[in-house]
Amino acid sequence: MRIFKTRIIWLFYVVCAVLFFFYTLFPADTIKEYLADQVRQIHPDMTVKIGRLKPAFPPGLKLYEVRVHHIGRTVADFEKLKIAPDILSLFFDTTHLSFKGSGYGGNLAGGVDIIKKSPSREVMIDAEFTGIQINRVEILQTLSTHKISGNLEGTLTFKALVPRQTLAGNLILTEGQIELSPPVLNQNTLTFDTIDAEIELNGHTLDIKQCLVEGNELDAEISGSITLAGRGPQKILDLSGTVQPHEELLARLGKNLQSLLAGKNFENRGFPFKITGPIDSPKYSFY
Repeated sequence: MRIFKTRIIWLFYVVCAVLFFFYTLFPADTIKEYLADQVRQIHPDMTVKIGRLKPAFPPGLKLYEVRVHHIGRTVADFEKLKIAPDILSLFFDTTHLSFKGSGYGGNLAGGVDIIKKSPSREVMIDAEFTGIQINRVEILQTLSTHKISGNLEGTLTFKALVPRQTLAGNLILTEGQIELSPPVLNQNTLTFDTIDAEIELNGHTLDIKQCLVEGNELDAEISGSITLAGRGPQKILDLSGTVQPHEELLARLGKNLQSLLAGKNFENRGFPFKITGPIDSPKYSFY
């Protein structure tokens, strides 16, 4: 009995020692370089920088101050991110990883599927997020001179089949405001209760399959595309839809409304419009 207890004590000591040295000698820098290299292989224009990294239990990694850049621009900035593999999936053709983290004032969680035998390095990422403060998302604020704020939630699916990548999502923005710069119809701001959008990004084209806007000032339905290649004038809008202004906005428009609706087929359901041209100086037309 004494020998058995002694062996248990020694086993416990050995396990603790192994865990201690594994934690203290954990090759964080090597793993950070490996993760950065994997991101580059999936998308050559992307780089990832990790402030700190340490092991987690159950088996996984905890990452802190994670920034993802695309051609020098920050596209994601996470305060912390935990990644954990499905252990059994490591022995199959598809490896599954789960993740959860926080950033931009909100939280996100999801999974990653990596097809190991795919010659094109096929990867699929599903993510769900809540409470994101959209005014803190740098890449979105650089898309237009108009500044938008509000709470963002929704889902995104990213598929990478080198050299092709697609991104699809369903997004809901609540309690929002758009600061119009330059003003539109002499209006500097617009507020809304919700914007519910279904989007898909293929290459450099963002397709807005459906976008519903609801608020005290107006309701609107929008669809179309935004070409995102390059900077400035190379971002081209091709949007159309209908808009129904409410009393609050109608009162502010005043004489602008009369000139806007002159000769237009205005119905109870709203009137159609188009927004076309460079994103920095688009043309608005109502018909």
